[in-house]
Amino acid sequence: MKLLIGGSPCTHWSIAQTKNRETEASGIGWELFLNYRIARDKYKPDFFLYENNKSMSPAIRAQITAELGVEPVLINSALVSAQNRQRLYWAGRRNPDGTYSQVAVEQPEDRGECLLDVLTADDLAPYNGGEFKKLKAGLHAKFASTWQVGKTGDGGGQAVRVYDILGKSVTLKALGGGGGAKTGLYKIGDAIFALNAKGCEKLQTVPAGYTSCVPSNIGVTLLGNGWTVDVIAHIMSHFTGLTAEPVEVLSMYDGMSCGHIALDKLGAEITAYYATEIDKYAIQTTQHNFPDTVQLGDAFQVRNDDWRLGEDL
Repeated sequence: MKLLIGGSPCTHWSIAQTKNRETEASGIGWELFLNYRIARDKYKPDFFLYENNKSMSPAIRAQITAELGVEPVLINSALVSAQNRQRLYWAGRRNPDGTYSQVAVEQPEDRGECLLDVLTADDLAPYNGGEFKKLKAGLHAKFASTWQVGKTGDGGGQAVRVYDILGKSVTLKALGGGGGAKTGLYKIGDAIFALNAKGCEKLQTVPAGYTSCVPSNIGVTLLGNGWTVDVIAHIMSHFTGLTAEPVEVLSMYDGMSCGHIALDKLGAEITAYYATEIDKYAIQTTQHNFPDTVQLGDAFQVRNDDWRLGEDL
């Protein structure tokens, strides 16, 4: 069986992009997506999975759906973790005539986790920013989303917002400077904390210590760019025969190989795992955990006329 997975960088499409955000199916973001679609055309996988940010414009979402031929499903990682993270997933299977049809994916079961359930002192990063300013009372019971209780400075940006640990975390991010821009800030007793890589691993349902081969701040960035592993495993569990026969994988924009972790969780037998990735820390983390991964480099190489993968092309 052949499997194609990936999610092209969402930087150009996200609402977090305050300048020059792309809202039409053109520009750098679209070219990055087209690499994935070209890879699918050439690789001809039995199943594919494509992921991207919910906040993309309706025009881009519609064009991706037209290109891939299947509708996306919206899943919030909050169902399987203590992180609020809404993402779109397009999943399809190859038909005998070479077209692709929808893989129906239902919502995962809600585990009902909040930050208090999963975080320990080892997961916290001290915060020495501005003075805490209370905005509203804290929670007295678990809450299924984020719950802001205050802030630590002027303005209302993510870097200064403070949340209750009886709720969910904010969406982990790879970009942003200061305070809680990447992980959120959380009030525990009288103290305010951000999260380190250990805490972010838990929120992305990544094995403990997976990013320990890089500095914690780098790990936080990689995890902000990564997938919630248990969501990916849930979706791929709908790929008929995935665990019944050997699987060859092409992972576009592989990052730190969250797809590989998900396949391992499912018990898939991976015969070869090919990855397009250019970030040195992502590659370092992948090779530390999965040294047999074949790193291919830049995703744009799939456009070359002589691009080949394995023996099938």
